[in-house]
This record gives sequence, structure tokens and C-alpha cells, in this order.
Amino acid sequence: MQTLFIPDKIQIDFSDEENNPLQQDKILIGIRTFANRKNHIDLSPFLTDQNGIIRITSQDIKNNFDNFISYGLMDYSSLESAKPEIEIYFWGKKNLNRYINYWTKILENKNALKQFEKWGNKLGKREIESAKIEQKEREELKILQTCFNGTTNYFDDIIIIKDNWDRENDIVKYNVKLENI
Repeated sequence: MQTLFIPDKIQIDFSDEENNPLQQDKILIGIRTFANRKNHIDLSPFLTDQNGIIRITSQDIKNNFDNFISYGLMDYSSLESAKPEIEIYFWGKKNLNRYINYWTKILENKNALKQFEKWGNKLGKREIESAKIEQKEREELKILQTCFNGTTNYFDDIIIIKDNWDRENDIVKYNVKLENI
């Protein structure tokens, strides 16, 4: 059975209908891995920089995976035991809005950050850690609320790349043409 090999570096460039570089920041993509058993894993958010390029390291993917499974929503296998097939997808408005609404609702009831702002380091270690997690979640939500995907004509997610990560690679590069944006 083949397994997933995460490339050391992944680079994704975007272009427009005329194959000109699309120098757009905050284009949001996700990477879907397929489990041999248990549940598939969607890793995101990954965003373009101001030059319209996404650069992802294997450590970024591992950190994203660790963060994802830390919420304990479902049962997952390790990334290394996943199938080598991957899909990279452009987030459509429907999932983006669902994600934003979900996290807005979750965060409106959290108050660890307010407590930290009020009491600072007088709080216990666990409360300080909770405040840091909440702060990170709020910063990520602000970024997603202003990402490029919400301004496009794409309602549903679009699979933009299908590939096999079935062997070790130092760097994998992709160019994606976004049409009718």
C-alpha cells in the first residue's frame, strides 16, 4: 500500500485567463488528503502572499495537521498513513461563509482573551494558553473575512490540482489558472 510523502516545499502560482501572473494576496486554498482508514483530512488555510504565490513547507502542513486534530472533532490517522493522492482546492464562497459564521459564533462566547487582557500573567498557565489560542483564532478569522475568495464568482469549492505525493520531493511547483473571477 502506497502512502503519502509530504514534499519539503510546495509552491503554487496563480495566473489569469491570459496566463498573466495573478498578483493577488489572500487567495485561500486547502489541501485534501485521503485516509486509507478513518477520516479524510482537509488542511487549510493556506493563503497567497502579495505576489499571488503560496509557499508551503512540510512543517506548515504538519503544524496545520496537528492544529486540526487538536480540536478532537473526529478520529484521524497520521498524515503519513494517508493515500498518496491529494487534491488542492480553491475555497468557494459557500464554505468560506460557513467557516466564518461557525467561528464567529464560537468566538462570541469565548472570554479567555478578555480575561488575559484584564489580568495578564496573574492568570494560570492553562488560562494563558487558552487566551493565546483564542487570539490566534480571532486573528485567523479576521484574515479569512477579508480573503479574495469572498469577492469572486465561485460559490462552490473548486478542485484546482490533483496529484500524487507518492515519493520524496524537495519541491513541488504548480501553476493554476483562475478564470472568470
